[in-house]
Amino acid sequence: MKKLRSALYTVFVAIGWTLLISKLVSLSFGLKEWLSSDMRRAIGYELAILLVVSLGMYIYNRFFADEQAPSNAIEDETLKATISELRAKLSKKAIVFRSSRAEQVPQGYVSCLGRVTWQLPGEEWPTDASGDRLEPLATIFVPDLPGVPPALRNVALITIFAPEEAWAEDPEVPQLGCVIRTYASLRELEPCNYESTVWNTCILTPEAVEHDMPSGRCCGGGDALWDTIVELEDKHRLEYETHVCDAEYYTHEMRKFPAGYFSSPTLYATYETHKMGGYPTFIQDGDESADYPFIMQIHYDDEAGLSIADAGCYYFFYNAEQNDWIVSADTY
Repeated sequence: MKKLRSALYTVFVAIGWTLLISKLVSLSFGLKEWLSSDMRRAIGYELAILLVVSLGMYIYNRFFADEQAPSNAIEDETLKATISELRAKLSKKAIVFRSSRAEQVPQGYVSCLGRVTWQLPGEEWPTDASGDRLEPLATIFVPDLPGVPPALRNVALITIFAPEEAWAEDPEVPQLGCVIRTYASLRELEPCNYESTVWNTCILTPEAVEHDMPSGRCCGGGDALWDTIVELEDKHRLEYETHVCDAEYYTHEMRKFPAGYFSSPTLYATYETHKMGGYPTFIQDGDESADYPFIMQIHYDDEAGLSIADAGCYYFFYNAEQNDWIVSADTY
């Protein structure tokens, strides 16, 4: 809608300048009678003026307006204070995971996709309702990770098994058919080697994020904050994604950026990737409850060959008191 308003505004401004310039030129050079004698000549004259005006507006918007307008707006101290306040209220600490193909079987306490590597003695490979083995989706070690959600304070390890097809299960099936195991300590665990038959094994390298930002109204902040954002955008011709939230980063883009880039203290961004803590980056729509806060998400991953339907995402919510999980998923 904002782009449509901008386009209509540009069209009306161009037409207005065209009419004004055409009248001034025709009066200054005595062209009124010459133009009125031939309709085609008059139409061609107006179109030529419109072309010149449009070209001038394009050059101005392309090389001058985009550079000057935002900076002029940001220079306003009141606006800067409002943006800083919004960022302080919205930003959360999180952990993003870089995914890279494993050259060999992970050894030790290594987080990974496509493989489960630790369990308690006597635990077996979980199966679905039909007795078929679930696929090992992830092994995630929690200790020493920065900014771990409070609900995971007493959790040392999480392992996840999932159906091969994220949408093969009825949505009413608990946890979308996933089996999630949590371990309070690593001391009694023994190594195992449950390898997925459909997903590649990928190492998950954690990186701290200081300012994870919500991607939409449904992802936190409350209506009052989002109303303020909309007012900010309308009043100052700003955009949330540009001036409040710097950018969006996706799983398949992570490799483009050097280590440490995302943990920059000045970067406010939405991370639509493997993530623990922060905000769920719902693709369609979603919500979380106070009893089951958002814990982490596992996104589609080209390196792992993990699609989750059509470039989708798993979202994991956890009630620490009941040691109970809720799993949801959505897709493009």
